[in-house]
Amino acid sequence: MIRRVDPRRPALITPQGLRRIVLGGTEGERGLRLAAVSHAAVRRPRLALPSERAAGCLLVLVHPDSGSLDEHAREAIAAAALLARPDEAVVVLMPWPQAPGAAGAQDPQADALDAAALGIDRLELLPVSEALSPEALAEAVAARWQALSPRLTLAPDRGDDGDLGRRLAVRQRLACAAGVVEIADGRARVRDLGGVQRAAADATAALDGLDLLLLARQVARTELPFTGLGERRVLPAPAPRAQPGLVDLGVVAGQAQQVALEEADFILAAGNGVTDVKLFLELAEALGAAVGASRVAVDDGRFARSQQIGATGRTVQARGYLAMGISGAVQHLQGIRECRHVLAVNTDVSAPMVQRAELTVVEDVQALMRELLALLQAERAAPPAASSLPVPSLKAA
Repeated sequence: MIRRVDPRRPALITPQGLRRIVLGGTEGERGLRLAAVSHAAVRRPRLALPSERAAGCLLVLVHPDSGSLDEHAREAIAAAALLARPDEAVVVLMPWPQAPGAAGAQDPQADALDAAALGIDRLELLPVSEALSPEALAEAVAARWQALSPRLTLAPDRGDDGDLGRRLAVRQRLACAAGVVEIADGRARVRDLGGVQRAAADATAALDGLDLLLLARQVARTELPFTGLGERRVLPAPAPRAQPGLVDLGVVAGQAQQVALEEADFILAAGNGVTDVKLFLELAEALGAAVGASRVAVDDGRFARSQQIGATGRTVQARGYLAMGISGAVQHLQGIRECRHVLAVNTDVSAPMVQRAELTVVEDVQALMRELLALLQAERAAPPAASSLPVPSLKAA
C-alpha cells in the first residue's frame, strides 16, 4: 500500500496567504504544537461528570511503547474521543509490563503519562508479566470488556494491538473492521489491497453495525479541542496459566541488521559525512541498530540500495533515528517524517537535518564514532558490578 500524504497536516502560510505543505519539514508542525501548548489552559474536559457515572463508554486497546504511547496509539485514542457521545467516557485499557517482584509497586513511567491531555477519561492499567501468554491476556481483556460493555472498541491495527483486538473479536464474536483508513459520516472505510483475480478497492460499513475498529495510521488528528478527565485505575494482574502442549523457550534477540528498515526500532543512518564505513558498521552492531543511508551514500556505492531512506527509498518510522553526517535533503526528511526521535551528528549547524533533529552534536562524525564505539566496548568488557562508565542510551523513552 502506498502511504498517502495527509492534506490536513500542519503547513506554512506564505506572505501571499497560500497554504504550503513542506515535505519533510517540521516548522509548521512545531508551530502548531507550540500553539496547542499555549492554548492548553483554555481546553476543558469533554465529559462533565466522573467516568463511572457516564452513560456508556468507548474502549481503546493499546500497548505502551517503552513506557509511553507512540503516534499510532495516540491517533486511536483521539479517534475514540472524537467518536464518543457527550455522555460517554473514553476508557483506555493498557497492558502494562510488570517487573518480577514489583507487584503492587508504583511505576513512575505510568504516572508520567498525561492521560487527560490525550483525551483519556479513564486509564486502566492491566499489569502483565513476561510469563503471561497471549491467550491469558485476551481472556483478561475479554472479561474487562464484558464488564464495561463498550459501544465501540478501537485499537491500532499493528503488532500486539492488532493481535489482541482480533483475539477479542473471536472470543466475543464482535463485528470487526480491520485496516480502517477513514471514519466519516457515520461510516468506516477499509482499504482492500486486492488479490488473485480481485482488483484493489475500498469498502465502507456503517459504524452502527460494527463493534471493533482496527485503525490504520492517520485516521485521526491527535490535537483535540478538549481534554479527558485523566482518571487512573490499576486492575488486578491476571494469573499466568500453563498451556498444554506448549513450552516457553523464552525470548531470543535477533540481529538488528536483519530487520527490515520499515520495522526497525532504532536506525543508525550514514550520509556523505561518513567516510569510514567499517567503523560505522561496527558502531551499528555495538548499538544494536539497523543500518540506513542517504541517497548520496548509496549512489557512491558505500551502501546497498535497499538501505536507502527517503522519498526514493524506504519510509521509516523508528522510535530512534541517529543521522551521521547527513545534511538532510527534503527527500530524505520525507522518509523519516514519522520517526519519533531524531538525533544528528553534523559539523554544519545550518543543515536541514539539524533543524529537524531534537538533539544535535556538532562534531566530526569519524571522531565521535570512534569515541562512542570505545565507550561501548569498555562498558561491555567491564564486570557488571565494577562498571562505572555511563551506558549510552539512544533509545527514546
